[in-house]
Amino acid sequence: MTTPQEKTPLFRFRSGTLGLLALTALLTAAAVIVGFSDNPPGIALLYAAGVTLMLAGTYHWRSPRRFGLLLIGSVAGFFITVLIHNFAEVGAERIAHLPVLATALSTISVAGFFLAVIVFPMGGIVGALGTVFSALFRVRARS
Repeated sequence: MTTPQEKTPLFRFRSGTLGLLALTALLTAAAVIVGFSDNPPGIALLYAAGVTLMLAGTYHWRSPRRFGLLLIGSVAGFFITVLIHNFAEVGAERIAHLPVLATALSTISVAGFFLAVIVFPMGGIVGALGTVFSALFRVRARS
């Protein structure tokens, strides 16, 4: 006989998760429409999309430890993707005579740049604020 906990899937989608993912897509589309190259409203929309993407996976967390791990992972991920971006950009320049590989490395460079500039900083902010607020609410609930 199985317990209800054994039947739950590893990744459960809740209605809030789907709503936040839809909001992320909407904000990203709005940023593309407005334009985000040297355009503060478009950049703000991209950062809002990054926050909602992080919230989609974390809004149901209650443990400061989880948010702390998100913060540490975001800081580490930032530095790793900065290195990936830089190496891929230099590699794409050096092998410009091989267009297929240069295009692949340029794509990796752009993806690393967006992760390092948009996603990981927002993960750090959500992780830091989530750590503080979940610790405060946990202390308040115990007293």
